[in-house]
Amino acid sequence: MKHRVIRTIAVVTAAAGAALGLSATAHAAGVSGPAIYVNHVLYRTVATPTDLSGTGAPSQSWDTIYNFFGAQRSVATAAPGDPGYNGGRWQVHKVSTPQGYAAALAAGDLDGNGVLDSADEIDTALASGALVDDGIVRYFVCTLNKVPANG
Repeated sequence: MKHRVIRTIAVVTAAAGAALGLSATAHAAGVSGPAIYVNHVLYRTVATPTDLSGTGAPSQSWDTIYNFFGAQRSVATAAPGDPGYNGGRWQVHKVSTPQGYAAALAAGDLDGNGVLDSADEIDTALASGALVDDGIVRYFVCTLNKVPANG
């Protein structure tokens, strides 16, 4: 009887530990709030703990995310349903603003809404020199989901 109680406690403890571990992993990789603009539309994502940097996949198998590292939300070049969308496989490019964020915004904010939120706007800011592509900093997989109208 004593062994059965100890075995039951051990099984329950192991199951609880596994559940907590899965929960922490899911939370760490979980659903974000509004995170990425694509074609003037705000998306959230489900981050995954993936690193695809060593795959050797050809450049056309990736879409691009431009990451401003805090100056504003990221901007991606494609979303689900867009022609050529690569299913959530991303190259993250770090971008910088050598003349300041306001200069990049003045150069690239084509619709005047106060944020760079499309690939066209990124391209315009890059062409002006007010935004600089500092290169790829990460390859990974994540989904994009439109932020619902209610938030």
